[in-house]
Amino acid sequence: MFARRICLSAAIIASAATIVLTCLGSLTAQTGGMELRKIADNVYVMQPTGGSNSMFVVTDEGVVVWDSDIRTADQVFAGIRRTTGKKIKYHIISHPAGDHASGGWHFREDQPVMISSRRQAKSLAEEELEEFTTRHNSNDPVYAPYHDSQLIQPNVTFDGSLTLRFGGLTFQITEEGSAHSISDLTLYIPERRVLAMGDLFKSETHTGPGDTVYKTFDGGKPFMAVADKIMARNLPVDTYVPGHGPVHVGRGVADLQELRRYFEAMRAEVSRMIKEGKTEQQVLAEFKTPAPFDKYGQAAGIVRFLPLYYRDLKADGVRP
Repeated sequence: MFARRICLSAAIIASAATIVLTCLGSLTAQTGGMELRKIADNVYVMQPTGGSNSMFVVTDEGVVVWDSDIRTADQVFAGIRRTTGKKIKYHIISHPAGDHASGGWHFREDQPVMISSRRQAKSLAEEELEEFTTRHNSNDPVYAPYHDSQLIQPNVTFDGSLTLRFGGLTFQITEEGSAHSISDLTLYIPERRVLAMGDLFKSETHTGPGDTVYKTFDGGKPFMAVADKIMARNLPVDTYVPGHGPVHVGRGVADLQELRRYFEAMRAEVSRMIKEGKTEQQVLAEFKTPAPFDKYGQAAGIVRFLPLYYRDLKADGVRP
């Protein structure tokens, strides 16, 4: 985990830690199929069609990257090079899934420090590495981005929270719980009034748990709890950055309020169908997403989550 030399005086593994470092055109453009968009002063999001978002922050001392996918991180790297001559110094991941944590190979020229929670690092070294290796060894051309690459592992891990002070900015990394994955992080940059959410928040997109936390989905309650917890902090945030979907610059807390309403609406509709005596198979066949969420993207993915809602709501005592 600490194979590469980094400029920190010691590895940081702590429940709360602070790193103080002393070393080390157009607002919208197209970069090889990914949209490069400036969302705040020196803060950029790269968003592909239908894929996961990456964010990067340019400072006087270098670049901090949030999330990357091996299939698109080459485009993120190109977008960074087009934006600044500064090197990538830090690569932070929101959760240990291939579409958010696998792109570090494309940043190897800059040798950034990769930061994750301790639980994320364990997952990356085990099941995520196994999946990556399987794809790496596959002859299927769909896995071509994996064939000449490696899954980079974190250098720095922590439990709870970690604050990185770098380039005149504050990067507050918080382990929010296990709603979408076994360890979901958020990244708050107070000076830029930006909070990146990973897949705890997907804008205009149907969402639910990753397959590692199906058993603890609890009908969406962990997602709502995270939204409530973040809103209770009353942070001055102009823009919440989703793991997927468009960034609503300047919309602020309305994004989290909508996220909560989404889960409330999904729970209410499945509960209504259970009370009418519908079986799980009937719910799957007849479910209609309540407005206004029927306009959300990735509607086909709902079929993965409906059995979870049905199971969890029945367990909560919802009956015909």
